[in-house]
Amino acid sequence: MFGKWVAIVFACLMVAGVRGADRIAVAEPAGKSGVTPQEIETLWGMLESSVDGGYEVVSRGALKQILAEIGFAENSGLTGTDSPKQSARSGEIKTVKYILVSTVGKLGTRLNLSLSLIDASTGEVIPGRKVTDTVDSLDEFSSRLPGLLQEIGLADAARTRGIYAMLAPVITAKNPPSYLAETFSSGMEKYLLDNKIRLRGLTVVDPILRRNGIGPLDAAEPTLFARVGELLKVDNLVMTRINRFSVTEKREYIAASKREVLHRICDFDGEIRILSAGTGETVAVIPFRQKLDLDDVDAKIDTDDWTPEDYGKFAIGNLISLIGADVVRSIGK
Repeated sequence: MFGKWVAIVFACLMVAGVRGADRIAVAEPAGKSGVTPQEIETLWGMLESSVDGGYEVVSRGALKQILAEIGFAENSGLTGTDSPKQSARSGEIKTVKYILVSTVGKLGTRLNLSLSLIDASTGEVIPGRKVTDTVDSLDEFSSRLPGLLQEIGLADAARTRGIYAMLAPVITAKNPPSYLAETFSSGMEKYLLDNKIRLRGLTVVDPILRRNGIGPLDAAEPTLFARVGELLKVDNLVMTRINRFSVTEKREYIAASKREVLHRICDFDGEIRILSAGTGETVAVIPFRQKLDLDDVDAKIDTDDWTPEDYGKFAIGNLISLIGADVVRSIGK
């Protein structure tokens, strides 16, 4: 009688399914260490709605009925498939190809989550298709979930949006002037936008990163970039490092004319990196080094009332005009 009922239920599921697509069941998450039923329900819904990659997800109602027939209480029993007995019982499920099982527990105030993909024909966890993560909240987990599912083959590769994000410059130069970061960022943003690059600027990017507790990314772990990409809804990041910036002044006495001449030189070097927001890998590097003799500027432009800041801002604009085309070319690759 047991076999007859299971066969009937499985047959119904097969008829209801979309022919040709591999079928997957999303088991109810197993909660540990103080996780509430509401959190379990929220997590389950996230998983069911996020599985992609061309699979057909069977309904939770049908799965519960099947598991009850083969002796699992609810479907959290699937998380115990490390034992041969549990694996054998899980292997009685013949109408789906995979089962996604998960566990969630609390470590202090944080949530520890584990996702595993089970081969429904054997009841065993598939090697290499298990992933774990620790997050501050389910909201944070929701932002990371597409990348985690992609790691275990349950999501299509993220669709490219063709959008870039400008990050605040990393400045390692000694005694940088207060205007350096803002002048460079606003100038480069304008150059990229004028050249039809789809860009999210710092006025959008910075508040989002701050709200999510994300600081400078120049030394970030690669796994953080996937989260940044999802938060900003971009594919690539534009990160600038300025290693040197100085405007030096040297006075020279000209004996023939009996007057003193002020010479100004600007030194400016660093690099711009284009980074994948999905992996953190470097897509392109544009190094720059400029030594600008500002005497030449004086000869061409009326600079009588210029301050050292005016000269510095001019030098930044000059650099952007020189390297901007290389940045646009690298983005277009």
